Amino acid sequence: MTSATATRVRPTAKGPAQIAAIVVSVFLIVIGIIGFIPGIVPHLDQITFAGPYSGAFVFNVFQTSVLQNIVHIVFGLAGFGAVGKRANATKYIAGMSFLFGCLWMYGLLFGNSTFGGNIFPFNPADFSFNIGLSIALGITALATSQLALFGSDWESDD
Repeated sequence: MTSATATRVRPTAKGPAQIAAIVVSVFLIVIGIIGFIPGIVPHLDQITFAGPYSGAFVFNVFQTSVLQNIVHIVFGLAGFGAVGKRANATKYIAGMSFLFGCLWMYGLLFGNSTFGGNIFPFNPADFSFNIGLSIALGITALATSQLALFGSDWESDD
C-alpha cells in the first residue's frame, strides 16, 4: 500500500552556500568571543561598552568594545538560522557583506570622532578588516549563489 503523499527526504550534504554560511557564522562568533579573552586582548580592563574610546585591542591591533563583540556574536548566531535553505544562506552571506561594508563606511564617516552617535571604536586596522571582510563575503555570496550553481530555483529546500 502506497501513501498518496510522498515524503521528501532531505540530503545530508549541504550545498556550498550553506557550508559557507556556517563557516561565516562560526568565524563571526569566534571573533566576537575572542574580543573578551584576556591575553588575546591586551588591556581588557580598558574595554568600554560602546563608543570610540575603548583601550582594548584584539591581538593588540583591532580596537574593540563590548557592543562590537556582541554584534559579531549576534550576527554569527543569525547565520545558523539561515543555513536551512540555499537561498537563505546566500542571502545571509550577502547581507553580512553589505553590513560590513556599512560598518566600513560608518568608520570612514565617524571614525573615532566625538560625534554623539558614534558607538563603535575604529582604527586603521578595523577599516581594513571591515572592507576586506565585506569584499570577501560579497565574492563568497556570488560564488556560492544558488542562481549561479543551481539555476533559478530560489525556493528549493535543499
